[in-house]
Amino acid sequence: MSKNATTAEGWDEEYAAGRWAFLRDLPESGRYGIIGMWLMLNRAFDKVLDIGCGEGLLYERLAPLGLKHYVGVDLAPKALEIAHVDPAIASLRAGDMHTFEPAADERFSAIVFNEVLHFAEDPGAVVSRYVPWLAGDGVIALSMYSPKRPESGANRLIARLWEATDDTARWQVLDDYRLVSDKKGVTWRLRLVKPVR
Repeated sequence: MSKNATTAEGWDEEYAAGRWAFLRDLPESGRYGIIGMWLMLNRAFDKVLDIGCGEGLLYERLAPLGLKHYVGVDLAPKALEIAHVDPAIASLRAGDMHTFEPAADERFSAIVFNEVLHFAEDPGAVVSRYVPWLAGDGVIALSMYSPKRPESGANRLIARLWEATDDTARWQVLDDYRLVSDKKGVTWRLRLVKPVR
């Protein structure tokens, strides 16, 4: 498998070439299902911020469940062009997760980092910088692909993020999953957290 892009232009090329179309496949749906149920059971459908939204797949899965308002952010403008969202409840914005800032008065009932934190040197710091934009009882959903090699860079990042969110003075872990797709032969790690205020 080729390395992932590192610039907006590179991501645009990958989306234009259809490299990420497989994310619509059925075996990818399990993690979206977990995230959707987490948000539903925590009454967090009022306003969802999806960091690294790509083609808006999380929006497509949450909208039929009663999503009220959605903001998707992605580095690749081409991905946002591919996305099909209802502008009455959704907006898409080009931005980098390290520097993006919502409007001053925007607060979210849920912030989702779905398969994007692999592109952060310090994923715990990235997640922490979004806490100010979380509503009082809001939650943060994390999902990361976990390769088979325990010593992989991705698994080291997951370990660092889980260690950061294990800090009970700063975070409450509401749920924690290791999701395995036997069909695809892949594993994801998912965690739902809430900052301690």
